[in-house]
Amino acid sequence: MPAVFSYRLEAEAGRRRRAGLGAITSPDILQFLLGLPVGVPVPLAALTRPERSVLRSAADGALLVEDQCVIRLAEPPVAVGLAMVPVRAWRRGLEHAGRFAPFCSRAMVLRRPPRDLEVLRMEADFYGIGVVIAGEGAEPPELVVPPAPFHRNRFTAAGWLFLEETYRQVTRSS
Repeated sequence: MPAVFSYRLEAEAGRRRRAGLGAITSPDILQFLLGLPVGVPVPLAALTRPERSVLRSAADGALLVEDQCVIRLAEPPVAVGLAMVPVRAWRRGLEHAGRFAPFCSRAMVLRRPPRDLEVLRMEADFYGIGVVIAGEGAEPPELVVPPAPFHRNRFTAAGWLFLEETYRQVTRSS
């Protein structure tokens, strides 16, 4: 499903570029990293056997191992503010844009207003999904329903993986 994201590169993106570290796309490594504080030495002896196994598979630049301690360096390299999903039918737009609910604000983009515009307004507003009508003509896009602000309840490995995949695509295209 194609989507357009508004995003901001974080300071971590520059650190990774200097370290030669790209996107971290292993869920196991991201889960392991989430269990470590950023920049604080954790004794290797405090890690479980599975954690030590994951540690060995982590790319250089994600962690630093020194003096029998591991230090987490990696953080999310981007922040995503909005996912915009172009769709033909608004009910499909609710479904497609809704998939981004755990990660960022979201909106659908339609080429023309539907016949049942008021129903669309109610449902999109209920789900917090923005609606933009952006026709092919010279008229400017119309914001029909503003997207609800995003509030992260908790940061998970799946949420971090979403940011890493976004970062991978951003760095691949630049």
